[in-house]
Amino acid sequence: MTDRPAVTVEPPPDLAVMRETAAVALAEDTHPEDHAALAAMLRGHLHELVPRVEELIPGRPTVVDQYCALACLGEARRKLSQEAAPGGEVAHARRLARVLVALAAHWETLSQPAAAP
Repeated sequence: MTDRPAVTVEPPPDLAVMRETAAVALAEDTHPEDHAALAAMLRGHLHELVPRVEELIPGRPTVVDQYCALACLGEARRKLSQEAAPGGEVAHARRLARVLVALAAHWETLSQPAAAP
């Protein structure tokens, strides 16, 4: 049998757009003035993606991928609860971008059908 139960969820928002936004925030040549706007966009993406990843973990986690996703969800919530310190907009946007990229990867992993043994 499979380790992971089959879960039906609605597709997430466009992961490619989310990753593009994260890439801009993580780019070295992005102007610091742009990071406040990028952080707002990243927050919006995270607010959409967090519940979608949560849907993929019904009840108690049963496989390592689910435990890893839960840890990432906790990190995403923690970062969403924080505000940028004065002068720390660049670092804050980059933290949001990194957790968004990780959460998108978890969504992809968990949304795939479980492999047959």
